[in-house]
Amino acid sequence: MDRAIGTGFRLGEPVIGAALTGASWGDLPAHVAAGGAISHAAMRDRILRLAAGLLSAELRRGQRVGVWMPPSAERTALCAAIWWLGGVVVPLEPSLPQARLTMALQGSGLRLLVHHPQGAGGGGSFAAVRHLGCEELLARGDAPDLAQLAERAGRVLPDHPAVVLYGEGRQDTARGVVLSHRALLCAAQGLAARYGIGAGSRLAVPLPLNHTARLTAELAVLVAGAALCDLPAFSAPASHLILADADAPPQAPPPPQMQPGMVLLSGDARLIRGWQRALPQSRIFNSYLRAELAGIAICSDPRDPPHTAQTTAGRPLRGVEVMIVDPRTSMDMLLYEIGEIWIRGAPLMLRYHDDLRASRKVLDRSGFFKTGEMGYLDSEGRVIVCRDAFAQI
Repeated sequence: MDRAIGTGFRLGEPVIGAALTGASWGDLPAHVAAGGAISHAAMRDRILRLAAGLLSAELRRGQRVGVWMPPSAERTALCAAIWWLGGVVVPLEPSLPQARLTMALQGSGLRLLVHHPQGAGGGGSFAAVRHLGCEELLARGDAPDLAQLAERAGRVLPDHPAVVLYGEGRQDTARGVVLSHRALLCAAQGLAARYGIGAGSRLAVPLPLNHTARLTAELAVLVAGAALCDLPAFSAPASHLILADADAPPQAPPPPQMQPGMVLLSGDARLIRGWQRALPQSRIFNSYLRAELAGIAICSDPRDPPHTAQTTAGRPLRGVEVMIVDPRTSMDMLLYEIGEIWIRGAPLMLRYHDDLRASRKVLDRSGFFKTGEMGYLDSEGRVIVCRDAFAQI
């Protein structure tokens, strides 16, 4: 065996709007914040109202929409509403450097910016972009036409763009990464299936919206019936915590009741061991994080022994294939032989935005993404990234 192929759950409907239409979680909490909690039924109502408001603002399929808002239920619902209509989300964060914000504006073709009333603006970089407040959209869509919304959702195809991501994680490229409905939804479903994120789960993701892992985690909450806990890490009980490429663990360990059942990181063995010592009540998992793979396409399997999180990035999610290749000859390597990590599958990006040359350089004709990182596979199909090797000694 010289390849690892993710197995497990059955892939669902690869269009986000259709997946949200089929999800019915009623009064279960969907979003928890300092101001209280709202249910999935209330979240669905906000999604439909925002979608109707966007329709009245003449949002076209494929149009780029900048989202400039603090973490909130409205922000989560807004992204879902944009996807429902076939629009493309461009996540924006004040923490981004000015040069990256300018790139997001000019490079993505952004023409509409939706913001929170208290966070209106976006600086001089967005002066030429049409601005709409989230409250204004909710008011416009006070009485949504469900038939019209369903008709618009039916025009969206799995490979239509859903996101142009200008991220800021350690593995993120400076280019805009274009992700499809299929990529986002399959990554979200795979993450939920692997870690048991479902009805009654509380998922905390203290990451900015433009971080590689945040949008996938938010979508997993909506389709799986879980609750997104938008509170500081370890300030409230949570069953799942995604920290991605976080730095060292806190100096003072949180009390046992505030330690989640699982924590998902992305780092070397030293980082994983540090978090295992800091959170003895939690199960610590590792992952391989890339914007081009809709966030997390490889991560620890809960069925594996806990110590494997220190030495491997884990196994591919459902619908993901990993191959180790000799970068000089493009031939498969054997198990435990080091080569370049190539990945293909449903969560793979469509392309880099407006950079055909760079896209062709990293996307193989057979559909593999050339990560540019070296690693190998063990006999159980787990991926070992060689940048971790010295930390394991």
